[in-house]
Amino acid sequence: MIRSIKFAILPLIIGFLFSCSSTRTALEEENLEKVKDTEIKATLDSLSMLSFDYFYSRISTKYKDTAQNVSFKTSLRMVNDSAINTLITFARIPVANALITPDSVIVSNKRDKCFMAENLNFFRKQFGVDFNFENVEELFFGKPVDYDPNQEYFRIRDPKAYTFSSHRKKDIKRNERKDEREIVTYYTLTNDLSNLKSMQIVSPEDSTMFDIQYTERELIDGFMTPKIVNLTIYTPKQEITVDLDYRKTHVNRAEKIHFVIPESYEKCK
Repeated sequence: MIRSIKFAILPLIIGFLFSCSSTRTALEEENLEKVKDTEIKATLDSLSMLSFDYFYSRISTKYKDTAQNVSFKTSLRMVNDSAINTLITFARIPVANALITPDSVIVSNKRDKCFMAENLNFFRKQFGVDFNFENVEELFFGKPVDYDPNQEYFRIRDPKAYTFSSHRKKDIKRNERKDEREIVTYYTLTNDLSNLKSMQIVSPEDSTMFDIQYTERELIDGFMTPKIVNLTIYTPKQEITVDLDYRKTHVNRAEKIHFVIPESYEKCK
């Protein structure tokens, strides 16, 4: 069965059209303590079942590709299973406001005074990757994206990392030769097996790889929420980096989402 990774990276789609790296190199890292596959699987299962009602954070965002290098603020509000709202400001001026629901995405472009309204197929057209609403929540909340506790996963034999993959090594090689190539996902836990450290999402179909590093977390309202997230997207044409610094985060405090498109706005061309 072909599995499609379903997720979205909002700062890339509602911007202007839009690392904390380790101080030790891979060669200097020591081998980790040996643990059973069942321990890693149990942690991933547990993390995938974390749930919240409301989530808010003020995110300092840095975006860089071959054409631009910009920084902006993103106010993120999430109401579980209902709505995600992001307001982007540049130099304290609102420039874009987005509302994502389980079946739609609406973006209000305040600079050009226009709006865009699409179903979720918009993201597949733009990025070639399917996603659903739940996966957007997972990405921002720091959960394993598109992880299914009822599915079988496979240990990557690396003495320096606790990693599971959606595919066996031999199946990954076979997958590269298929006409319809499946997306491969890697989940790596922190060294103490307490949380998600990183994810790699590889799309052989279009030679694209998403590397998501949850570099730092903080305990907020009983949840180990993301603090610093470093995202790198590798494509045949360019490399894109997005650095997210979560601030003023809180969980399960009621958040009202106010999203209004002025009557004078027309559809963006």
